[in-house]
Amino acid sequence: MPEPVLVSIPRETVNDETVLILAWKVPPGSWVEQDELICEVETSKAVLEIHAPAAGFVVYQCSAGDELPVGETICAIESELRSSGISCGPDSPLADVPAARLSAAALRAATEYGIEASSFTPGTLVRRLDVLRAAGKQGNEGHANSDMTRTVPVVWADLPRRKLLERKILHRGRESAMQSSVTSVCRVTQLAARLKELGLPAGGAQAMIIWEAARLLNKYPEFNAVYDTGRIGRYSQINVGWALDGGQGLVVPVIREADKKTIHEIASSMERQTEAYLENNLSTGDFLGGTFTVTDLSGQGVSFFQPLLAEGQSAILGIGKGPGPQGETILYLTLAFDHQLSEGKRAGEFLQQLCLRLEIHASVGAGSTEIGTPSNAVRYCALCQRDSKTLRDMKVVLLKSEAPPGFVCSLCVAGW
Repeated sequence: MPEPVLVSIPRETVNDETVLILAWKVPPGSWVEQDELICEVETSKAVLEIHAPAAGFVVYQCSAGDELPVGETICAIESELRSSGISCGPDSPLADVPAARLSAAALRAATEYGIEASSFTPGTLVRRLDVLRAAGKQGNEGHANSDMTRTVPVVWADLPRRKLLERKILHRGRESAMQSSVTSVCRVTQLAARLKELGLPAGGAQAMIIWEAARLLNKYPEFNAVYDTGRIGRYSQINVGWALDGGQGLVVPVIREADKKTIHEIASSMERQTEAYLENNLSTGDFLGGTFTVTDLSGQGVSFFQPLLAEGQSAILGIGKGPGPQGETILYLTLAFDHQLSEGKRAGEFLQQLCLRLEIHASVGAGSTEIGTPSNAVRYCALCQRDSKTLRDMKVVLLKSEAPPGFVCSLCVAGW
């Protein structure tokens, strides 16, 4: 008899250590065709569909509700059905659903408090906290104020899995990093005019910040890196994740090689990812490989906040906004970074140069009679779109270019 085809969660499509089996789409023992949908699993960012890699009979290795390590086998596809080898799944017509499985810590707690395994939902994995809840003992896992919970009634509810995984990722990031932060003030009152001139929407300010920050990371590679036991790992790509929360939960899609994209390409990527988010159609590939993160709370009227480093990253840029004197528009840019890899002076230099670039964009969009006037024959950099006058003020020269056609400034040639 041919060997069964084992089906597992591929590491290259998931950024988490574990996934949750949401639902089986076929009963155990069913015949499926190649590429037929057989299972849905949940990651911290999205729901992932698992399709049959070959035609045959599906034999479960786990049940809905199980949380499994990435790479573990979830089922097998067999050419001939062997009933003795069928594991149980939800609503199985061929076998009874197995009893709940208790972890070692849960088993000890159940013995201590006299909780029967049969009191838990069949086919699920029970942890110690589940047993404590069943015994009326919330435990200290939530760090709740014990005096308060004894005197004030509390209604407990489980956090969504994505929030628990987010906590785990941020907690590991805090454990491995020595976080510090620096904030700079950026005056960009006329930035909206510049965005309009470039054909970007009013919300394109975030795209512009991502674009300029990504290019600057070539000059400050320690903020596009990871710390590991006395070593710095500098990423070979600049992949910028940007925090997106449109009411369906916080996600962080990634713009890959953002430093090599134009501002319009970045804005287009953000627009596509936003539409996919609203349609619950973001793929796992949208979340993989982030090396730097930007989070923007300026639209919520937030000026200052402390962004948290994610695991595997050395910096995150927070964007806030507030009114300034004489009606100025002020951006507050906060760079939280791993002090093991850099220091406040370098973070301040990064923010100073980022603010300078944004302020120059704002001044270009302030209504200069030279900009866009054909009679003046003003030249522009084909990449950063700065005009020749602005570049002269920055002591930057324009160079003739074939790809892209036209002119490219020496700043862009240097990669930042």
